[in-house]
Amino acid sequence: MALLTSIVVVPAAAGLACLLPLPRRILAALNILAFGVALALGVALLRRVLAQDVVTECHEFLYADALSAWMVLLTSAVSLGSALYAGRYVQRDLDDQTITPGRAREFFVLTPLFGAAMFLVVLANNLGVMWAAVEATALSSVLLVALYNRKNSLEAAWKYVMLGSLGLALALLGTVFVYAAACKNTSEPFPSFNWSHLMPLAHQLDPHLLKLAFVLALIGYGTKAGLAPMHTWLPDAHSEAPSPTSAMLSGASLKVAIYALLRFHILTAACLGSGFSRHLLLGFGLLSMLLAPPFILVQRNLKRMLAYSSLEHVGLICTGVALNTPLTIFGALLHMGYHALAKPVLFFAAGNIHQTFHSLQFRAIGSGVVKMLPVTGLLMGLGAVAAVGLPPFGLFFSELTVISGGLAAGQITVSVLILAALIASFCGVLQQLARILPGEPKTGQAHSGRPFDGALAMVLLLGGLLLFSVWLPAPLLRGIHQAAGIIGGRP
Repeated sequence: MALLTSIVVVPAAAGLACLLPLPRRILAALNILAFGVALALGVALLRRVLAQDVVTECHEFLYADALSAWMVLLTSAVSLGSALYAGRYVQRDLDDQTITPGRAREFFVLTPLFGAAMFLVVLANNLGVMWAAVEATALSSVLLVALYNRKNSLEAAWKYVMLGSLGLALALLGTVFVYAAACKNTSEPFPSFNWSHLMPLAHQLDPHLLKLAFVLALIGYGTKAGLAPMHTWLPDAHSEAPSPTSAMLSGASLKVAIYALLRFHILTAACLGSGFSRHLLLGFGLLSMLLAPPFILVQRNLKRMLAYSSLEHVGLICTGVALNTPLTIFGALLHMGYHALAKPVLFFAAGNIHQTFHSLQFRAIGSGVVKMLPVTGLLMGLGAVAAVGLPPFGLFFSELTVISGGLAAGQITVSVLILAALIASFCGVLQQLARILPGEPKTGQAHSGRPFDGALAMVLLLGGLLLFSVWLPAPLLRGIHQAAGIIGGRP
């Protein structure tokens, strides 16, 4: 089977295979195997893209450049980590009778289908197919958000599906306007809607229609990416979903939606030759960064606090792209990768805490998590150090890269705002986690008896983050630079 096709088909086939009456351990193993194969194929794809620049298959239905290859690597790494964590997590929920065996099977079916849809988003050549794949990610993930079938989880799922559907309806309208812009100035009755055909003709597209298309795509895909002020579904969905799903939503799904938005940004910038799309991205990115810290400070729920932290990181990625220098775009892509490795660790630790204390409320958890769950507490502390951008973890370097690139470009005000938002977010996360990690446990609090559950997934992700923070392999570094050139319109 061809490389790009295999990346999409392998997890989809694993999801369908989980419909068979197989033991739970086999279902978990199928998920791990599917995403492990996807990660290996992602590495092979990066090598092929570096050798050929572009890889296409199925009569150009599937298309991969360096940006696509980078997204495949991020998505597969996060999904594999979630699959490694999910087996014991689901078993604990079954033991506690939080979910039924049927719901557990539903989880193992939907998770690889969710992953396959994300792979299709970043590998689809046709903008219409890309939109349909984003819709597929929403449909599969909303069922995972509602998995526990509680009042709060159902409410979060409905909020997610309503706001997501409204956003994607606007994104579809923006996609239609792109096609209208292509039809207006071409002699072909039905011009190709493939990305590879639109880009060479970008200067011929109708600029007024394309402006409208980008605005609609920004609101639509920005809703799915969790950009403020369209982010209101994000804390509810992240807090109510199973922790492996929360990790995939924050670590991969938000970035996949940003990828879809970036494709429109690249096309719009190539057509208009102006800063129209960059200015809009900058405004929404800075708003997201500045809005997140106050909400982090007032949160009473652990996973909601982590969700607002993701809002800040998404804003930084968009701001780095909007500054439009080689350094800031490179920093934004690097930040995308480092955040994808760091944030799942925090959600996995939150899952362990939730299943131990049966609550995500800071007041109910109390202090002394490190004493009761020493492995989870230690790994959560390290994950938090990474996520708030302290050295030696890579988010420190990616954030510094974006800020220094902004200063070098003369964007002093924007750089100062980025720094202020990062410091405020750092203080908020530190203050909230200081409430639960150190100190003495509450009297009579029971020990979980499962101190090492999920440790493998968390250690692998943190180890990978630390390794790639101090050393980026030459092919990977070249691929990120090439992806940054695609976004910035530079060879």
